[in-house]
Amino acid sequence: MKQVKKVTRRMLLLAAAVVLCLGAVLPAVTGAAAEEETMEIVGSYPYTTVTRVKVNLRSSRSVRSDLLRKIPEGAEITVHGVKGSWAEVTYGKYSGFVKTDYIVLKKVQKIKVTPTPTPVPTLTPEENAGGYVILRRGSSGSEVKALQEALIELGFLKGKADGEFGAATETAVISFQRANNYPDTGLMDANVQAFLYSGSPKNASGTATKIKTLSPAEGVTIRKGNQGELVGELQIRLKDLGYYTGSINYTYDNDTIAAVKAFQKKNGLKTDGIAGPETQKAILSNSATDANSPTATATPKPTATPTAAPTYTIPTSTVKSGSEGTEAKTVQRRLKELGYYKGSIDGRFGRGSVDALKEFQEANGLKADGVAGQSTYKVLFGDSAINAEEARATPIPVHTEAPETAEPAATAEPAATAVTKTSWTTLRKGDSGSEVTQLQERLIQLGYLAGTADGQYGSGTVDAVKAFQKANNLKTDGVAGTETQKLMFGATAKAAAVKATVAPTATPKATATPRATATPKPSETASASILRRGDKGSEVRELQRKLIRLGYLSGSADGVYGKLTTAAVKAFQKANKLTQDGVAGAQTQAKLNGTSVSVSATATPAASSQTGTVTGKPSASKVIYANWYTTVKAVCRQYPYATVYDYSTGISWQVHIFSLGAHADFEPLTANDTAKMLRAFGGNTWNPKAVWVIFADGSVYMASTHSNPHGTQHNKDNNFDGHACIHFPRTQEQVEAIGPYATSHQTMIDKGWAATQAMK
Repeated sequence: MKQVKKVTRRMLLLAAAVVLCLGAVLPAVTGAAAEEETMEIVGSYPYTTVTRVKVNLRSSRSVRSDLLRKIPEGAEITVHGVKGSWAEVTYGKYSGFVKTDYIVLKKVQKIKVTPTPTPVPTLTPEENAGGYVILRRGSSGSEVKALQEALIELGFLKGKADGEFGAATETAVISFQRANNYPDTGLMDANVQAFLYSGSPKNASGTATKIKTLSPAEGVTIRKGNQGELVGELQIRLKDLGYYTGSINYTYDNDTIAAVKAFQKKNGLKTDGIAGPETQKAILSNSATDANSPTATATPKPTATPTAAPTYTIPTSTVKSGSEGTEAKTVQRRLKELGYYKGSIDGRFGRGSVDALKEFQEANGLKADGVAGQSTYKVLFGDSAINAEEARATPIPVHTEAPETAEPAATAEPAATAVTKTSWTTLRKGDSGSEVTQLQERLIQLGYLAGTADGQYGSGTVDAVKAFQKANNLKTDGVAGTETQKLMFGATAKAAAVKATVAPTATPKATATPRATATPKPSETASASILRRGDKGSEVRELQRKLIRLGYLSGSADGVYGKLTTAAVKAFQKANKLTQDGVAGAQTQAKLNGTSVSVSATATPAASSQTGTVTGKPSASKVIYANWYTTVKAVCRQYPYATVYDYSTGISWQVHIFSLGAHADFEPLTANDTAKMLRAFGGNTWNPKAVWVIFADGSVYMASTHSNPHGTQHNKDNNFDGHACIHFPRTQEQVEAIGPYATSHQTMIDKGWAATQAMK
């Protein structure tokens, strides 16, 4: 009996223990299932979470791997991906792997929000950069003039805007870029110009402000306080129509606004005093109702010829073969309207444009030289312009007009020929651009300089200027100042007693017979100086700028040829198969100035400040999946020159990112980069391809791109007729708000990210 009681007691104790165990286990199982059901859902990696307990951060997915850091309980971490029982995380500046049991996991799946979708952020001014061309040293025209007026207004440039992008303008641009946290390249690309005209740039005193100078881009709206050529043009037209009685001061002031309001009211437009594109077109059109007409009428006034009067902003500078930009586009558009031009209106004044202009000039009794100056503009944009159909049906009129003032005809004796030039910029060794080219052309004409005008003020040009100064009783310093240029371009300039052959000499030999020498190659003209370690000055500074732009040198151009510059030259020489001596001789400088240059293809990343370089396959573990709006856009703004790496083929190419909207717009940097991109894609295509984008700071981001050229083109030398787009990660609601094509890129990005994770 005692034995039975003892067994029963044992059984009861055992049953109680089982019940207690079940009570402890069952709630735990139920809790795990509940946690899975209530797990927070996110749209993609990476996401932010916290640790449940104190956890070890390991170097790889193994408890035997190196311990990198102990992460405390409740610490915030970023999860980049999960594989098995391990999560790849970032904690502060540390990256590694932790067991998933010890962190709060989130469920990654595409999210569809039923309420209102997240709106796509409003574009900032520099993100709407479609209407601008790249401006650099040597550029000229109305775009440069507007840039100079803006820089003068902001206090970065002194003097008067002359429309020529020379050394002083480049210095001012660099100062502007530094003040506004842009890379100090000295080159004004599209998004920097859009920020200048439409954003709130900092002036020379560091104060953010809205400038009054009008943007040169088409479709600009004119408001109170704006100033520029377009305002003056409207004032002149309004004065002709009887609405404006003030002075032509090129400022959109109260008197001009009142005149615009009166015009708008008379012509059936919204009377707001704002000169938008519609109002501008109406003011400049032939159908504009003048102030003395009793009523507004939509019927155009009868004209003597069937050709409508222009509705354009008439160019202010000469357009000729090789001209590019808005003014070249305006001339093309008018020639096409008149039936002379059949090509595309691309702003590149090539052979077709020149031939069309010549035909127009011939038909309208002008000198048929293919150069559009003020005499041509007066007829081209006037009411009496004869169109192609009418011209081809009637005999060609005899030329009676005087030649264009901008292009004077040369006579047999150069010393007696005065060249039209009204503004004078002091030029010296190291300068470059169109003004130097014009100076060299005059020196060649006068016999002081041999070869061709290359626009580079080197030693040969210095010697030629000295020879001219000595022959004309001026101070012999080799600097082309106002006094030197006034005499040089005047009718009393003395020609050289003996024309220079290779390098001009200050005084001829007693025989007056020059020693016969071979004509140098264009890339080895006497105006190119050999630069080496220890040299200083503007020529070294220009060399450094080129090396910086190509990705071989970091920092700013200080004009001192030191150890870093020597190393950068050697890296450039190695990449371009030149003798690696670190000396910038004629051959090295010719390659630097060429179009087939290798852009930091083999340079070390440390030598690059503008371009993210690839020296091998980038590590998949470094690739970051980050949102375009919150993260990547700021990186693109800071580092607009980057490398696109196609991990599927191993091909990479350099790009310049110039616009930051709902995605990034880019152009391949060189023709070689275009060729590599097309090789990776197999040709031009809109089909998305997942890629990695490497920026100059070494960061690598997941992205998707295509290879089909379209729309705006700034780079005319890369064999890519337009631009392409790079899409970075965005949320599902953001891409759906944009459209199906954006969604297709997001899908490709997610596939690419999965493939990238598998490489780790």
